[in-house]
Amino acid sequence: MKVFIRLLLVSLFVISIFNASHSVAGGEANSSNTGNIRDGAYFDIGLGYRYKSDPFLFDDDSNGSGLALFANGRYQKYGLFIELPRGTSKQQSTIISFGYNFLNTQNWSYDLQVAMNHPQLEHQLPISQDVSTRISHSKLGLRVLGDFNNTHLKFIAAAASGGDGLYASAWLSQNYQFYNWNFYTSAGIEYRNEDVVNFFYSINEVGGLPLYKGKSGYEYTGQVGFDYPISKDWVFEGFMRGTLLPRGISDSPLVDENSIIEAGILVKYVF
Repeated sequence: MKVFIRLLLVSLFVISIFNASHSVAGGEANSSNTGNIRDGAYFDIGLGYRYKSDPFLFDDDSNGSGLALFANGRYQKYGLFIELPRGTSKQQSTIISFGYNFLNTQNWSYDLQVAMNHPQLEHQLPISQDVSTRISHSKLGLRVLGDFNNTHLKFIAAAASGGDGLYASAWLSQNYQFYNWNFYTSAGIEYRNEDVVNFFYSINEVGGLPLYKGKSGYEYTGQVGFDYPISKDWVFEGFMRGTLLPRGISDSPLVDENSIIEAGILVKYVF
């Protein structure tokens, strides 16, 4: 699979060089006069109810269900950006990320991004009640975004927490407009190699649990949602998401289910 990741990185690099050459030839490349077309700012914050199933051996009260705060923001200047992707989308498991948007064409954008690619986990061992914390560290990677009217693509290849950890993902989303209602569907596949899986889900013989070492695998996610503008600044939003965990994760003694279900409904304010 390391060969696959290297091929993906090389392919993305070749595509970026091709698009850069095409942009210069066609007069689409950004210049000092026009600036970076993605420069700007956006922020929204919302309050609502969220349900989230808990496949891990956490405390019963820590599954994330109940009243929840949602926030999503992005600021970019001279190609340098910082993002707070804590809204309703699952397409990035991080609290904050930053990077450099080094190339834009008519339909594609290319970023060097430093971000976490797995949420921090706290496993509570069933007998000793000790809590094992697995912290996800921010790593450098390449992100490619495609925008074709109502169709959006996202590709990421990056290093990951856990020694020689490797991570790759691909996402496809589609928007549908019905009067003032916006509906969307989103599907994604994520790959984590053996180092990443074992960093978060392996365990020694402790607390009554057996020794476990996992394997690399693919995680699949599907999401549907909607949003409706209540006024100029207020938006009503809802979503439902399902994630199928790979066997390298679901077979771990720290995990007792093979899927995650999440849904939410909220009202947010857009600045």
